[in-house]
Amino acid sequence: MFPVEVRMTDNEAFVRDLFRAWNERDYDSIAGSVSQDCTLVEEGSGRTLKGPEGFTQLARAMFDAMPDGTFTLDHLTSQGDTVVVEYTGSGTQTGDLVLHAGTVPATGREVTVHACDIYEVEDNKIKGAVPIWTPAPS
Repeated sequence: MFPVEVRMTDNEAFVRDLFRAWNERDYDSIAGSVSQDCTLVEEGSGRTLKGPEGFTQLARAMFDAMPDGTFTLDHLTSQGDTVVVEYTGSGTQTGDLVLHAGTVPATGREVTVHACDIYEVEDNKIKGAVPIWTPAPS
């Protein structure tokens, strides 16, 4: 049996770099990875964030609330311009979490979520994104 060579696509490498930027709090790289006309629609809430400002607003809100927060890639796959990534986010909520529906006061608790993002990537920029978040089992 011959070993199977698995090659990472450019879009997969791009998304891996984006997650590295999130974990390093590299807001300039996060903003630079998003097209001006990008729309991110949160499943469940329906909240829509637009362009680089929307992505960096979301990143800053999360890391202001959870300065020790990290994202671990669990699965990553792509087909054409679509990249699907499952990941686990965790951190301690030591600050207020500002959300579209209001502010969640700091709890001091460890928070873990499992999430799946679906990205449409064009010319090394995110053109569209659908994040789906699920609380981890207690």
